[in-house]
Amino acid sequence: MPVLLRKRMRQGFNSGRQRGTVLITVLLVVAFVVILVTEVNKTVNYQANLNRNLMNRDQAYSYLIGMEELAKIYLKKAFDAEKEETVHLGQAWAQQDITFPIDGGVMTASIVDMQSCFNLNSIAVLDKQGNQGNQNTRTPNNAPTGVVVENNQPRNTPQPRQPDQQNQVTAGELILTSLIEKLSENTNVNPSALAAATRDWIDSDVTPSGPDGVEDLYYQGLDYPYLPPNGIIAHPSELRIIKDFDKFTYQSILPYVCVLPSSEVTQINVNTIPAERSALLYAALDGKVDQQKVEQIISQRPEDGYELQDFWDQVGSVALKSSLKNRLGNTSKYFQMNAKAEINRTRVYMKTLFEKKDDNQFKVVSRYFGKE
Repeated sequence: MPVLLRKRMRQGFNSGRQRGTVLITVLLVVAFVVILVTEVNKTVNYQANLNRNLMNRDQAYSYLIGMEELAKIYLKKAFDAEKEETVHLGQAWAQQDITFPIDGGVMTASIVDMQSCFNLNSIAVLDKQGNQGNQNTRTPNNAPTGVVVENNQPRNTPQPRQPDQQNQVTAGELILTSLIEKLSENTNVNPSALAAATRDWIDSDVTPSGPDGVEDLYYQGLDYPYLPPNGIIAHPSELRIIKDFDKFTYQSILPYVCVLPSSEVTQINVNTIPAERSALLYAALDGKVDQQKVEQIISQRPEDGYELQDFWDQVGSVALKSSLKNRLGNTSKYFQMNAKAEINRTRVYMKTLFEKKDDNQFKVVSRYFGKE
């Protein structure tokens, strides 16, 4: 092959290779630019959505605070119209899922009696027989995330027990034991041990309550040690870190228990226990009244609620400790508003606990943000 032909072929090959390299480089640059633009667009959209959600959240929060003020006015008017102290579900305050349209969404709210459940903080109270102090070791600073306490006043918690009271089982322990027995029949938990451990978690001394009690020494000996608060519970979820309280037991009793800011609020209102939570009344009667009869007592409740004597006439003759009998009443002073505001698919949940004063004014005790 002539030298000139070979030279031209070599030049053509090199030229084609250069053009291919340039094409690949251009394609890589284009791909990089496309990726960069895509990521920029994603970041911009993310920031825009985040800002929009934050604005919707803040707007929803403002609506919920307004709903809170409306609930206070509504509750006052409802109780101003009542002549009797009895609290029952036939009264105007007992509303479920009130709906309000708002700009860009909707808001719903309901009001529930917080003495239609068992106040866990009352478990250590020696009803009418022991001390009921006003010392408290828990402050708002160590409340669970989501809880907002409206004042810094000390909350009530039982004082240390005397040696002769150490092994005395409280009415609160009996109720919690019966409730766990009723709702957790297929588990291996020891209901009385769980109740004793819960009592020791709350009471202000460091001496175990009987053979099933557990105090600081047990929790300090764990792989990840911690100490019980020796004060009132701020949220029912604290039960999950009490000795042997498993997830199943906690979820079983959760609809039946609550926490109130005072250990002295011991009474359960027989007129506001919902029919679907009849197990609570069964437990409050120490399991000595047949479940079917308990359901009948609730279903036959008068529209204006039971007077206490009428309630006990319905219960009939039953051997019940006086401390347990004192745990049942027909009045309430704590109510909770459960509200949700939804704006453009942004949802904000809030629970507000109110305390009813003697003049029917309602004071905000705490707020909790979150669905549970």
